[in-house]
Amino acid sequence: MKNEESTRRIRTLGQPLWFFLAVVSMLAARPASLYGTTTGIDRAEQGTPSETEKQVTLHADAFFRYNPSGVMLLVGGYHRWVHAKDEETGGPRAYAQAGAAAGINPAYGQLAVHAEWMPAAFVKIRVQYDLLGFFGTNGSLLSFPSEDEKFGDDEVDALSGQEESGFGHRFMFQPVLQYRIGRLVLRNRTDLACYLLNGRGPYFFEWEYDNLVEDGGVLLNNVTQLLLQAWHGEGAARLLAGPFYQFTRAESTRQRTGMQVFYVPSDALWFADRPRAFLRAGVNLEDRNREDEFFAVMGLGFDLDL
Repeated sequence: MKNEESTRRIRTLGQPLWFFLAVVSMLAARPASLYGTTTGIDRAEQGTPSETEKQVTLHADAFFRYNPSGVMLLVGGYHRWVHAKDEETGGPRAYAQAGAAAGINPAYGQLAVHAEWMPAAFVKIRVQYDLLGFFGTNGSLLSFPSEDEKFGDDEVDALSGQEESGFGHRFMFQPVLQYRIGRLVLRNRTDLACYLLNGRGPYFFEWEYDNLVEDGGVLLNNVTQLLLQAWHGEGAARLLAGPFYQFTRAESTRQRTGMQVFYVPSDALWFADRPRAFLRAGVNLEDRNREDEFFAVMGLGFDLDL
């Protein structure tokens, strides 16, 4: 009975994702930019010349989460070649990008390189490689004998001292679909990640997505968002808020829903460009360890244009 209920819940909650994909498929031929209303197709038809603009940007972000608890610091930079910009806001509508980043949390350190391509305003594609260095503490490279094991806070604490140090690799493919209708923004992001891990195994605790993965295993994470632009200031300054639905699947399935807020108070503040704050909070609809419990994620960060 419980299995039938879970299946019905998954199908019901998956409907917003399929609706979003259907809408984008129908409208993608003439999309409005996330930053404006004119499309790359429109500009080409009008014969507007385009010149590639080069941008170099550094960024720093800190993320904090509750249930499960954790903190992550991330710094990096990217070189972007902008092929088309929105005439109203100056935001990019088509670009190619290459970048690198370094992150650290209590369990491991992370070095990442990526390439990103936005051929049109409604789609963005990223490929990324991460080198993971595990510290051998705080749940780092922690092994579980079965894919059916629980891996909540109590279980991870009970295995303290059994963590391993070493290195791992992650390869990720990340497509993003986005569409704007007036002040409403529809956005869907998929993370498809493959892990190569050295340890006892056969299953390992994955800290970022709070799941179990095996060596050579694949993890799928999908987030669908409906955001309302409640306020727009000068340049990148804006306030967006709205509901989201998240589905994660590796050796365990997790479903979440709730509300999120993304706030950029000004285009520049002191030395920082595009200072930002992010809050996502909601309930775990399906989770092996935290079903029906509250969770929250908060982020703070800024860019520095060179």
